[in-house]
Amino acid sequence: MASAGEPRQCHYSTTTRHYGCNGTRGVTASGDIIGASLFTGQNFTGNELTIWVPRPCPKNNFVDYFVTLHASRKKVMSVQPWSTCWIWLYYKDGRPRSGPYEDNTPDLGSYNDNEAVMVGLS
Repeated sequence: MASAGEPRQCHYSTTTRHYGCNGTRGVTASGDIIGASLFTGQNFTGNELTIWVPRPCPKNNFVDYFVTLHASRKKVMSVQPWSTCWIWLYYKDGRPRSGPYEDNTPDLGSYNDNEAVMVGLS
């Protein structure tokens, strides 16, 4: 568990729909793999949200997994896709989604910072 001032690493499983910040136990299902990591700081720093998926993302022209971000987790400044997943960010104000982020992206730019309300993985 992170002490005050240290970055937190939290986890969400699209399989179990559980969320937690004390490791993956009780959050992930057996066989889950990492689909994406989202960071509150540039260059993959700050608090981290790791999104777990049941299998690699198929390339089928669909967004296969959606994760709604709670207000305290909507700050996204850098992203890492995993397991063939591409990351899409969706916004409350109706702006077009951004992405796909197919590679490690250390700086999403001011257009995206602190605005995402939902993440899609395809």
